[in-house]
Amino acid sequence: MSYTPFVATSPRAIAGIGFQDKVFAQFKDLYPQIKFEMVWDFYKEKQPTLTDRQLAIIEKEQGDITYELNGERRYVECCFAMGSKVSRLCEMKRTKFIGPNKWYCYGFANREDVVFIPSYTWHKYTSHITPADRSCRIVPIKSILGLKNKSLGIENYMSKVHGL
Repeated sequence: MSYTPFVATSPRAIAGIGFQDKVFAQFKDLYPQIKFEMVWDFYKEKQPTLTDRQLAIIEKEQGDITYELNGERRYVECCFAMGSKVSRLCEMKRTKFIGPNKWYCYGFANREDVVFIPSYTWHKYTSHITPADRSCRIVPIKSILGLKNKSLGIENYMSKVHGL
């Protein structure tokens, strides 16, 4: 698979943003006592002079959704698998979005499951996959669903990570 830059109007980008919005809305609906924010808005509010380019760089490192619970800030990176057998994982995101308070959230075009994976687990697992090119790695869907250290669904994630 050759290098393909991000194009905001592509079907893949539109589906991914739709998934991100859906996860954000579900977090807010299920846990109204917690202030969930889009990373872009969170940082823009803290520092209004940030440019769109600076915010895009921050988003690569801090994910899409953030919230604070029990004095600890958490970050969630939403990834949407368009294929039925494989998914593309952005290499820049893979190398920058890593930390004890960061989780990947996978959604799938052909199923309703939502899978949360700790970033350290995902980084270690995907390091064994040869990059397809300079921009991404191709990850089998069965590998995402088969990971042992994952949470299925938002409620399972919040229970596992926060005891809620």
